[in-house]
This record gives sequence, structure tokens and C-alpha cells, in this order.
Amino acid sequence: MADESIGGDREIISWEYLDRPNYSRGPVWHAVMVIVGISLLTYAVYSANFLFALIVIMFGLVIYVTSTVRPRPSRFSVTEDGIAIGDDFYRFREVDRFWFFYEPPVKSLYIHLKDGGFSSRIRVDLEDQDPNSVRNVLGQFVREDLKEIDEPISDTVSRILKI
Repeated sequence: MADESIGGDREIISWEYLDRPNYSRGPVWHAVMVIVGISLLTYAVYSANFLFALIVIMFGLVIYVTSTVRPRPSRFSVTEDGIAIGDDFYRFREVDRFWFFYEPPVKSLYIHLKDGGFSSRIRVDLEDQDPNSVRNVLGQFVREDLKEIDEPISDTVSRILKI
């Protein structure tokens, strides 16, 4: 817990976390990804599907760039007026609901925005935070979705493939 200010609001609870997972990718992972990439690219050229080839190349570039850039520390805070996630601030009226996925070592808080479009779901790693403390604080302002109990499939696939 903290008593610092963000935009004039007193923080009720806050912690630092990495803005994305820091995966350890060894030589086997790199070799498999290169083989898969070359195989998909060969198939795309062989089938004359050049749009697919472009997508494979772009996906490879995104994986390369994200693997060379280190995750940055970010801050999550619940204040009296809203939620601060990194440099972004969301008033409570902009937040639809929250839920947890807690199966150690994966411990995540998910925030769903009311009108966020493509980026309406935000994942925040809990680090060493007690989820019940976070639940008690956040539950005063935002509805907890008790029906959401699973990690989103996109996060599961990303974690398994280390991308």
C-alpha cells in the first residue's frame, strides 16, 4: 500500500510489475521458431499466397523486436478516483469489471474497460500482491466478474509459445 499521489488522488493500493512477461528463450526455442517460420513461408510461396507470406514475415519481425526489447517496469495503482496502469489513467466509470486468474506461478489481474475497443482487456501481473487485498480494495469501486475463472486463450497461447 502507498500514500503517494497520482493526479491529486491518494493511492489506496499499488505495486510495480513488468509491462510484459520476460520469457527465457533458449537455442532450442529459437531453432524451432526459425524452422516453423521458414516452413510457413515456404508453404505461402508454394501456394502463391503472398498475403500469408507477408503476415508470416511481419509476425517474425514482431517476435524478433519484442525479444530484443527488455520488459519495462510499470506501476499499477488504485486511487480514490480510478485506476492508474503505467502512464494511463482510467476513471472507475470507464471500467466495466475485473477478475483474477490465479494458478501459481501465473497470477494475473484482468481489467475490462467499458468502451476500450480492441484494447478493452488489460492484464496486470500481481507479483507478490495478495489477491484478496486487491479484491477488497478494487471491489469497493468496480464489479468483480466471478464467472471469469480461466486465463484468456490468447494469454495461454502466448505463455506456452513464449511470445
